[in-house]
Amino acid sequence: MLCQFTFSNYRSYRDETTLTMQASSMKEFSRSLIPGGDSQSFLPVAAVYGPNAGGKSNLLEALGYVQSAVARPIVSLMRGKGAPEGSAPRLSRCSPFAFDAMHSRLPSEFEVYYRVGGYEYRYSLTVGVSEIVSEGLSRRKVGASRAATLYEREGDKVELGPSLRRAGVSVNFNPAIPFLSYLYMNSDLESVHQAASWFLDCIYLNYNSRYLEHILEDTLDEKDSPETTRFLKAVDVHVDGFRVERDEDGERQRVYVRHSVGGSDYELRLSEESAGTQKLMGLARFLLSALEEGGTVLVDELDAKFHPKLLRYVILLFKDPEMNRGGAQLIFTSQDVSTMRNDVFRRDEIWFAARDETEASQLWSLSDLHEPNGNLVSKNAAFDRQYLSGRYGADPYLTRIEEWD
Repeated sequence: MLCQFTFSNYRSYRDETTLTMQASSMKEFSRSLIPGGDSQSFLPVAAVYGPNAGGKSNLLEALGYVQSAVARPIVSLMRGKGAPEGSAPRLSRCSPFAFDAMHSRLPSEFEVYYRVGGYEYRYSLTVGVSEIVSEGLSRRKVGASRAATLYEREGDKVELGPSLRRAGVSVNFNPAIPFLSYLYMNSDLESVHQAASWFLDCIYLNYNSRYLEHILEDTLDEKDSPETTRFLKAVDVHVDGFRVERDEDGERQRVYVRHSVGGSDYELRLSEESAGTQKLMGLARFLLSALEEGGTVLVDELDAKFHPKLLRYVILLFKDPEMNRGGAQLIFTSQDVSTMRNDVFRRDEIWFAARDETEASQLWSLSDLHEPNGNLVSKNAAFDRQYLSGRYGADPYLTRIEEWD
């Protein structure tokens, strides 16, 4: 599970910014929290609100960037699209904060704390425009006070920690990819596979993609049809299954959705279904897998094309310990404040992102805000109304047309 994500100098975020999934001492929804194996508990959901262009999507993109950096070379190898070395995918271009001369020349920095298999890992990555500047991995037993360094990297030079040195790990690797990816592909060490597993189990879904329909069609798997169908019917979408046809070379596929009407079966191409049904079919597989096995799901604009009741339903799946037995986490952005309610969220599960006067994004939690009398915002407050009235910040200022001058 994700414990904390800290980053700086990425897209609209100039300064060091932290999203924490560690639960505060607040008492509401305590049953929904994920136990950490020690005295700490963690949040199953985090919702990020704010104005357009405030930095909501960039927050998820930052975490998605690190996830992709580690996972892509591994997934590429597993799919048979390259050898561990030279032909592995190169790092995606990294975009630093652009609105001052100094930061636009500096690298972006990322740090992820997460727990797997009774250990807490710390993974750090510093990236220039398209090259890795530094990288590091350490871990500690949950409940222990000291962490053990697994490796530290500067450029293409790696210094191994004691356990990796004893294992005889090679440091001759392709410096275009993370050393963690290389280790996963070239060793059977439990610590390495645990460390990489979080990145492999983390999913970043961006529903702003203009190619979404093609992406969904290519990723749907016919063996998931029964589970996907059950999920869709649970949210009152009348689909009775789907089948997949692959083209002759097996590179592309077409998805046909089945509807049983009046005792007869009919099929529609996925592209002929509503945008909401397409999104649900693509999302169901990842949500159900995460809830069953654990994992972190990042979704930009989760509310897009969703009825508010459906959005609430998906959120509460992750907050139900009977449904979320694997300790899955859902982190999403939204503009729909109808779910920003005290019967849906804890205060530390609600986050806000907005730009300041220097065009740098800032991130803060509702749990950190105070009323005019100095008290924290009450757990019984009308979060949605107070947000829309401007009491939490991160709301757009809309000028009248007459003021356009």
